[in-house]
Amino acid sequence: MSVQKAVILAAGVGRRLSGAVPKALTPVNGVPIVHRALERLASVGVRETVLVVGHRADEVRAAVGVEFAGMRVSYVLADRYDTTNNAYSLWLARRHLTDDVFVLDGDVVFDAEILTRLADSPDSAASAVAAWQPGMNGAGVIAKPDGRIDRFLTAYDSNEAPHGALKTINVHLLRAQYLRSEFVPVLEELIDRGREDEFYESVLAVTAAKGVVEVHAVDCTDLRWCEIDDTSDLIAAEYSFSDAAQRLSFLEQLHGGYWRFDVADHCLMINPYFPPKPLLRRLAADLETSLLNYPLGQAPLRQLLTAATGTPEHQLVVANGASELITVLGRLLDDVVLIVPGFNEYEAVFARKRRHRVELAPPDFAFEVDRCVDTAVRARAKAVILTSPNNPTSRAIPKEDLLLLAKQLADREMRLLVDESFIEFCPLESTVQTELDTHPNLTVIKSMSKAYGVGGLRLGYLATADTELRDLVRAELPVWNINGLAEEFLRRLPGFATEYRASLERVRCDRDEFYRELCAVPGLTVIEPDANFILVRLPDGWHAREVAEAMLSRFGILVKDCSGKSMPDADRYVRISCRTAPENHRVATSLAAVLATAPAGLDAAVGF
Repeated sequence: MSVQKAVILAAGVGRRLSGAVPKALTPVNGVPIVHRALERLASVGVRETVLVVGHRADEVRAAVGVEFAGMRVSYVLADRYDTTNNAYSLWLARRHLTDDVFVLDGDVVFDAEILTRLADSPDSAASAVAAWQPGMNGAGVIAKPDGRIDRFLTAYDSNEAPHGALKTINVHLLRAQYLRSEFVPVLEELIDRGREDEFYESVLAVTAAKGVVEVHAVDCTDLRWCEIDDTSDLIAAEYSFSDAAQRLSFLEQLHGGYWRFDVADHCLMINPYFPPKPLLRRLAADLETSLLNYPLGQAPLRQLLTAATGTPEHQLVVANGASELITVLGRLLDDVVLIVPGFNEYEAVFARKRRHRVELAPPDFAFEVDRCVDTAVRARAKAVILTSPNNPTSRAIPKEDLLLLAKQLADREMRLLVDESFIEFCPLESTVQTELDTHPNLTVIKSMSKAYGVGGLRLGYLATADTELRDLVRAELPVWNINGLAEEFLRRLPGFATEYRASLERVRCDRDEFYRELCAVPGLTVIEPDANFILVRLPDGWHAREVAEAMLSRFGILVKDCSGKSMPDADRYVRISCRTAPENHRVATSLAAVLATAPAGLDAAVGF
């Protein structure tokens, strides 16, 4: 390549990172940002790189040296790094802006192919860009159909950026003639006018506006890059630049936030059709008030929940998600019977107490009332805990069986706790929440994240006529355990009851079609679902881990590996959440493509 020089602007403080090291030395999967950039530059033939340093400059110099990966490295000190911006930093390095040069920010990790594409551009100036994705913010461009940049944008985020805008990657190529004739003179004029707090893209913006010299947008949407400003960016970069084999484990350790990554999330369960846009707009309008003021306490929150659910206020406990309730119950209850497989969090909180299991057996995972009661009696248990619909089987226990179980346990002075977090995806008559008055030993636990599509609000509740348990749980919770935005959601919810019911019907229709599509995949055993997710048993020779890894690495689809569940042959099962019909169809076709190949380690001679 003809480009043999680069300037990296690495003077920044990185206040939104941990501060343990200078920003340029922040490790991404163990490799400092600046080291990774230097390696990329060296790999495409760059022979000299200039580092503009400022914050903790001596540490950066010591970590890089005067030669790195075969390149010469020199330094320019930005002594006013804390009061100026990167236009001033680049101005300090202006004597190096004489030959074709890559200019890049010191907080970007990227694929070397980005540099190659820039070098292939014949224009006097070229900027690497990518499609604007949710969560991105900062500078961008509007480009013409031929790739010429029409104008530069500043301080936008993904919700505000104009239609068709592209996000700048902060990696540019500036040719020698352009540097001499326009870029450096305009940059010097900018600093002479005292505009030391500007970004150097301001100079490129002037060039684009004049239209005499072309600035080309080089599309790198298909390549990896991350601008690291805060810890969320750092997490995204570590995922993007990890080995494909490590990515599934990386995401699993996060337990959420998958929307930040370039994956289709079919692991966590939501309602993709709720909340509707009008409700979201009202919540957005309420944001300032919700953020600046204390929310209501427990008693008035229960009244709001009664208006939304119809359950009497005296039976309710409002919680910061069902997880908060599960943790509290783990402190309050001893000697319990757990129905497995089930939600792993119940097993986790009762792991150090006396617990007994009743296993649901494949292939249909049917629940037997008598076997459950017999186990509880032999164990002298005080409570039975189960989920219906079950997670991960997606099978609901018939209402009449649950009420029979509640009665038989009541006769033995035992409690029954039923987690109905997914019951709204079943017919309305499936819930036992309407039977609490006649079954005082019965308690229902609900997460509102799934059916209402508001996982980020962390809303849940407990409903029971068991006043002793109700009061014990209430006493365990703080007065303000629900944030103001969640409060406003509850307040607005009754006005959207019609839209809510319609959304559930759409989910059921999509789920049933998804079930039929999965049943058509050769070799797959599909458990007929009652909730908004589906459990599948893989063909012989296949294991859940390799299928989940293949779905992620080949198609960017995240599904749940059930190997950690308490069930026979758990490593043969995958749980897949339902989303919209097109998304579900993509999962079915992708899964079929994965299973059309031979499983790892299986000899092709046996029929594959």
